[in-house]
Amino acid sequence: MRRFLLFLLLSLVVISAACVGSGGQGSTTQVESLTTTSSHSSQVSSSTNPTQTQETTTTATTPKTPETWNMTLAWNVSTGGVPFMDLSPDGSLAAVIGWDRGVLYLVKPNGESTALKVWEGDNVQPTISGVAIKDGVAYVLAKYEEFAGVRKYSWNGKVGEERHGWGGSMSDQIVRSPSGNHLCYLVTAEATRQELYCDGAKMTLDGDDYVLTGVSDTGVVVLTRDDTGLIFKEGSGILSLNTSNVIAYNDRLIVSENGYLKVYDLNGTLLAEKKGYTFKTKGLLATGKYLFRNEPLEDTSVLTWNLTEVGTLPGFPKFANENFVVMKDDDFLRCYSLKDFHEVFSVEAPGADFVRLSDDGRAMLVSDGYGRYWLYIGD
Repeated sequence: MRRFLLFLLLSLVVISAACVGSGGQGSTTQVESLTTTSSHSSQVSSSTNPTQTQETTTTATTPKTPETWNMTLAWNVSTGGVPFMDLSPDGSLAAVIGWDRGVLYLVKPNGESTALKVWEGDNVQPTISGVAIKDGVAYVLAKYEEFAGVRKYSWNGKVGEERHGWGGSMSDQIVRSPSGNHLCYLVTAEATRQELYCDGAKMTLDGDDYVLTGVSDTGVVVLTRDDTGLIFKEGSGILSLNTSNVIAYNDRLIVSENGYLKVYDLNGTLLAEKKGYTFKTKGLLATGKYLFRNEPLEDTSVLTWNLTEVGTLPGFPKFANENFVVMKDDDFLRCYSLKDFHEVFSVEAPGADFVRLSDDGRAMLVSDGYGRYWLYIGD
């Protein structure tokens, strides 16, 4: 009888430990990737909206396993020169430039590719300034032999061009909005005049020292000139800021100014500010829920739009969309879900400097900054 009671007691202990172990493992897996710094860390990791601070009730349901996948190398090429590349938001087409040879590579997710010469018989090889994809067409901005502007390419070859200026004109920058619904480029038509083209509309700028840095999904365009940020929409200037560190997200502006991180609307109204969280343009990424701000030699702060820090992520933010953020952590690129900040995948990429990720996280285009490119596809 004593042996039976002892056996029963040991069985109950083993069963209880197993139940506790499975529940704890499921909840911990979702939390590890986000190192929270606030006092309500459990609420941050378990809630789908980190700005909520009300207490949550734990139920006895079986936790879901976070979705993860492996990334497989589908295509790569080694060229030389300045790295210019783009990936369509749906991941269906990648475009990279072999700058030293004036070649445009178009790549499909299955690794199939085609190489197109962008000068197409010109006597002088063009100076390429960038490439952007819109509606399945790659726009290559360059100074060609007789003009500055874009040539457009689909999978089967050239489908059009937009010529501006003359043989002495220069090409500057080309950018598209995150969703791909807006595309803008800047050319220097002559020594005292630049021309900005957004979705076919032209705007003339006096001078030759403007830099095009971004366009949002609502058509807000950011130009910088010296230490000034100039904000345009629908062809009109609407705001000027005393800093060149400006990022537009829809109709909001994230600004690094006078030792503060600030958020403005398009009327210039200050919506939020935080002292000491200044940034350079490449050190901050914005999504609909979060801002990712990096301090050199430190982890990356995860902020809500009211500039409350809700946690940190290891490494430097390389790319973010509405679903994921990609961090460069030592020799790895690590992708985290913005639903609960679990790690979706990691890729060993020691030289990675430029990153583009599709909206669904299943296609990632990477460059080392020296003309080498890799396309990874999730299996």
